[in-house]
Amino acid sequence: MDLDKEILIANRYRIIKKVASGGMADIYLGEDLKLDRQVAIKILSRNYAGDRNFVARFKSEAQVLAKLKHPNIVDIYDWGKFDDSYFIVMEYVDGISLKELIDRKGALDPIASTHLAIQICEALSFAHNNNLIHRDIKPQNILIASGKHVKITDFGIAKSLNTDITKTLNIIGTAQYISPEQARGGVLDHRTDIYSLGIVVYEMLTGDTPFRGDTSIDISLKHINERPKKPSSLIVNI
Repeated sequence: MDLDKEILIANRYRIIKKVASGGMADIYLGEDLKLDRQVAIKILSRNYAGDRNFVARFKSEAQVLAKLKHPNIVDIYDWGKFDDSYFIVMEYVDGISLKELIDRKGALDPIASTHLAIQICEALSFAHNNNLIHRDIKPQNILIASGKHVKITDFGIAKSLNTDITKTLNIIGTAQYISPEQARGGVLDHRTDIYSLGIVVYEMLTGDTPFRGDTSIDISLKHINERPKKPSSLIVNI
């Protein structure tokens, strides 16, 4: 979805430019005319706006983020309906994703990796203490602002720890980073995020994920059945 710069959303948010595209939604840099600040505007693809499950997931992301006020979690400001779709207005993070950083630099310095990992841990600990698990921790969902300040985003499939969280029809999460229990479609708790964070740290230290495969199912089975190579066997001085 490409929106014209002159379009106003909710008579308040002006589109500046598109900054990211995904299968489910597009993200725009916008301006909050009422508070005179830059914001990120996430707009659900019209292909999914008529799907009750996708709309519920989109609304869930807004509600989850609204409960999580933490310096390492992206803030949410607003959400609502726009034309034939829906939008979420969030804090704009002027930086890059951890995935982009790894793609540019390859393996990161262990000290830098530790600095980033500590911030991710603090954000996840806060979410877990508020009875929420993310379920899709990966470098694409970890933003890095100036000063190497981490912000976790995309809580679209986060769920409450007060309910039994199981797979329904599809594997929840991203195959390269899911825990074995996610791959099996089992009951999840906070440990699934910790496992995914371990994969992220592995990728920061080595420049690659531990498991590869031709399909998501191939990779998922490796999480269940195989052990990754030690990072120290791939990169010296770790």
